Amino acid sequence: MAPESEPFLDHYLPYVLRRADQTLSAPFYEVLTKHGVARSEWRLLAVLFDLGEMSVVDLAATSLSPQPTVTHALRRLEEKHLVTRTPGAADKRQRIVAITTSGAALTQTLITEAKRLERDALANAGDISGLVAELHALTARIEEAR
Repeated sequence: MAPESEPFLDHYLPYVLRRADQTLSAPFYEVLTKHGVARSEWRLLAVLFDLGEMSVVDLAATSLSPQPTVTHALRRLEEKHLVTRTPGAADKRQRIVAITTSGAALTQTLITEAKRLERDALANAGDISGLVAELHALTARIEEAR
């Protein structure tokens, strides 16, 4: 089979997005490590901080994480007193997750640092609002097509 004229990965959008994500996120991952927060835990804290309490199933979907990963991360977050899990009102088997006051304070600190690092990293990138809007629109189109 003859090789294509351009390398596949250089134009494969999922790879390009992941590489941009890893490059942009690397300094923040160091901050998370200093605060003793795993990446999987951070996503859960950020979702709960933004959206409030929710079921484990909804938290997994919203955080884009597999439910077993969420369950393990929640156990660690509970041990650190950053979240609570309580039985659901309608279904006692369901667990509702909420961020604690100390979890919210830590998350606010991490959000402030994430914004600073993002601002610094993108200082010379120009206005990226169009790129962000295009990515949201692309995601919506792909989801609608499923």
